[in-house]
Amino acid sequence: MSRKRKAPVRKVYPDPKFHSEIISKFINSIMYDGKRSTAEKILYDALDKIKSKNEDPLKIFNTAINNVKPNLECRSRRVGGATYQVPMEVRSSRSQALAIRWLIDASRKRNENTMVERLSNELMDAASNRGSAIKKREDTHKM
Repeated sequence: MSRKRKAPVRKVYPDPKFHSEIISKFINSIMYDGKRSTAEKILYDALDKIKSKNEDPLKIFNTAINNVKPNLECRSRRVGGATYQVPMEVRSSRSQALAIRWLIDASRKRNENTMVERLSNELMDAASNRGSAIKKREDTHKM
């Protein structure tokens, strides 16, 4: 981290299909080795799979993100010679980043065949308050 000044916040451009910045950030998090088109194909196919089940994919996606977002997290505080775990409220940008990261990690650990199936099922589970991403949030809140 720079000691001189705060790093500037980079603008994230919305994705071409849904015109949403959150989906664009999600694509950037899925991406490996700069392969944006592959990451876009994975996410858009997962959203199409959700749509084929007669549900609104954007609504499911936003509900899943909001359900996984943490409210509190434990941060280390050093007082005297001891460090304590102090629960603190999470900034909205950090909670969104954590939710995206947890959803992608949970979907990568699932047992379905393709990443499209894993991601669509994890989004559906998270939207209905099930799945391992929700369990991760609950573990964070228990701390």
